[in-house]
Amino acid sequence: MGLQYSITAIGGMMVQSSLNILGSYAVAAFTAGSKIDNIFTQAFVAIGTTMSTYSAQNVGARKLDRVRQGFRCADVIGCAYAVVVGFVLFFVGKSFSYLFISDNAEAVIPMVDTYLRCVGMFMIPLYVVNCYRNGFQGMGYGLLPMLSGVAELIGRGVMAVVAADARSYTMACMASPFAWIVATVLLIVLYFYVMKDMKRKLCLQ
Repeated sequence: MGLQYSITAIGGMMVQSSLNILGSYAVAAFTAGSKIDNIFTQAFVAIGTTMSTYSAQNVGARKLDRVRQGFRCADVIGCAYAVVVGFVLFFVGKSFSYLFISDNAEAVIPMVDTYLRCVGMFMIPLYVVNCYRNGFQGMGYGLLPMLSGVAELIGRGVMAVVAADARSYTMACMASPFAWIVATVLLIVLYFYVMKDMKRKLCLQ
């Protein structure tokens, strides 16, 4: 898991490099926006931690059906919360900017709004990344979640390079959402593989 977070951090450094090219206002806005969305997305981290423990316990008890049920219940809760949070970030998220910005607010806050609108539209993929990656780790699969982290790194890196080349703040803001989408597609495919493989390992009919 430590390696997983290291891979994610590398992607963050690539995005930071592209922001440095865009100037201090872009860096300040991105930093403030990241703090705001982190406040609202800690629930996804909690769901991921819960699924890690839940899936580990039920695999140990040879209750694969309960693991599937757990993912379905988490999907309902996580997606519903993602829609609400996305709505808040998209429409009123910039109101929280004053908690983190005091200087040059007139120039920075519109850029914070751009960031929050970009990430706010993609809260469901962020939920999937947190829930399924941790759930698979709880089931004993270490390499597969790390592959999703590599996919996330590639997605974030590609967008960071494009943003730097185009000198586009909006593209820099889209780096994380694009990475989440890439990782989500991979994780959904891996879900079916993991369930089939776990059924074989547990010798279930």
